[in-house]
This record gives sequence, structure tokens and C-alpha cells, in this order.
Amino acid sequence: MALQSLQITAVIAMRARDVSKPSKEQQEAADRRPLRDEMPRRDSKRKPG
Repeated sequence: MALQSLQITAVIAMRARDVSKPSKEQQEAADRRPLRDEMPRRDSKRKPG
């Protein structure tokens, strides 16, 4: 397999960390959004009748 010879260098690890970090706008939008547990349940559509 080709993946067995894949080596993650420090440069690749740093680059991956920078890419996965959300921007300031994304972070602020996520902070304003309610958590999934805080949102009301929408089970009424699934119940028959």
C-alpha cells in the first residue's frame, strides 16, 4: 500500500493545524449559535398520526 510509506513531517503537521483552525468570523458565529442540546426537539414530524 502507498499509505504505509506516508510520513508526516513537522511542516505538514503545522500546515494541517493552521488549516483546521477556524477563522475569527467562524468562531464568533459558532459562539452565537445555540448548542444542539439547547435547541428544541423536532420529533413531531417522526411520530405517526
